[in-house]
Amino acid sequence: MNKSKMVIIIEAIIIIVLLIIIYFISAKHDPSNNNQESYCEKNYNDNTKCLLSPRVYTSILPANSFLILNFKPLKEDVQSYIDKNKLNLSVYVLNMRDGASFGINSGEAYEPASLNKLPVAIIIMKKIEEGKLSLDTMLPITDNDRDNSSGPLYALPINELSVKDLLYYMLTESDDTALWVLVNQITVEDLSHLSDYLNYYQEDINISKGNNNTYQITAKSTGNLFISLYLSTALEPQDSEMILKLLTNTSFDINKYAALPNNVTVAQKYGAYFTKEKKEFHSCGIIYVDDSRFFYCVMTQDLDKEKASQTVGTIVNKLYNFILEGRKVKNIDV
Repeated sequence: MNKSKMVIIIEAIIIIVLLIIIYFISAKHDPSNNNQESYCEKNYNDNTKCLLSPRVYTSILPANSFLILNFKPLKEDVQSYIDKNKLNLSVYVLNMRDGASFGINSGEAYEPASLNKLPVAIIIMKKIEEGKLSLDTMLPITDNDRDNSSGPLYALPINELSVKDLLYYMLTESDDTALWVLVNQITVEDLSHLSDYLNYYQEDINISKGNNNTYQITAKSTGNLFISLYLSTALEPQDSEMILKLLTNTSFDINKYAALPNNVTVAQKYGAYFTKEKKEFHSCGIIYVDDSRFFYCVMTQDLDKEKASQTVGTIVNKLYNFILEGRKVKNIDV
């Protein structure tokens, strides 16, 4: 073999080796290869290595689930209803599975009324977690605590009740007497700290009985409170679950007013504030349709309680039917 042929063979070998090296280097850095995908599928507990939501890799949120992202048709429908009936109200809706939302006057401020009871419940549960109270702790009911504005507890011939029973009366019956008994166990600083975390109240607060200072909330800020419960960001899961469970059977029957089927669960809290100068009624909560989760908040003004209840029911019914239509796209999870 002459020298020129030997050079050609050596050069060919070098070229082949270089091509092989380039191929493997390219494959290693090719964004279309599935090395990272395979790693994340097998090691989804290490969220720092995965670029998708861990819910995808754990199948909590299946791929191609077509979650509702476009609320434009629903917003237009609700706005048309508001305009047609000349209503003064605020609406905020949030798909709690993907964060899509819409609002109509959702930043307008209202009296919290009985929506005050939710942050109180969260703080009481936090004190239980910290060992400062327990569900079995008996608390005295004084004459100063008794309030006939809402709920049956004021008239019952009992002088003490457990924290567990007080939470039941406060959230399920929206009982004001239970509220004032539990408020005795918390401070303004407790409420301010939670409000700052949730961006809930719009002003400095004082929730003591007989206080005339005003402080307000919005439909959107109330969403932060329910998000915290749903994701259990402030409490242990079992405690957030307990609060939401108590909200599924409240004295305001949203399922009746919204004409919802019996198998649809709604964890909601209502608030009613009626004086000579002002009429306000709110209902805010989470509607559970199969595995869909949507937060809604409707805050009304200038309507009597029954008309306000019907108005809230109509809007929640529109949301429910919008969810059903969304699920029909591919018979999928929205």
